[in-house]
Amino acid sequence: MDEEKQKENGTEEKQEPKNELLEMRNLLQRKQAEFENYRKQVDKRFIEMKELANKNLIFKLLPVVDNFNLALKSADTNSNPEDFIKGVELIYSQLFSFLENNNVQSMVTEKKKFDPYFHEALMKVDSDLPENTIVEELQKGFILNDKVIRHAKVKISSGICKEDKECKK
Repeated sequence: MDEEKQKENGTEEKQEPKNELLEMRNLLQRKQAEFENYRKQVDKRFIEMKELANKNLIFKLLPVVDNFNLALKSADTNSNPEDFIKGVELIYSQLFSFLENNNVQSMVTEKKKFDPYFHEALMKVDSDLPENTIVEELQKGFILNDKVIRHAKVKISSGICKEDKECKK
């Protein structure tokens, strides 16, 4: 009789770990599925937030587009080019105000030291300025929230100015 009890206890002890292992495996699979669903929800929310941010940004830019449209219409009917130029300058300043209000700053480059983090050198020219000093900005660079979003394209000085040749500035 004792042997029968031991056999029963032995098989029960062996079944118990199998049941625990099966329960743990099922729990792990459920948790993996829950995590995957959570990850998909977060990805979906991220895409929705990005689309909403883009929508808001574009909505804020529409007045600038409207003003360009008005300027182009007035250019057809108005024969005074000075008024047209003033209108375009106002729209340009409106656009730069919009950028500044959205934490975008343009880089100041003239006569600054070349920095590859902020600038992209397209040419090296003879100049009376020290070597690697920016001589001319070819395209503006921009910074958003202290991070470069577009490098300024510049001409830099080679630091050599030949006396018998006029230096380019």
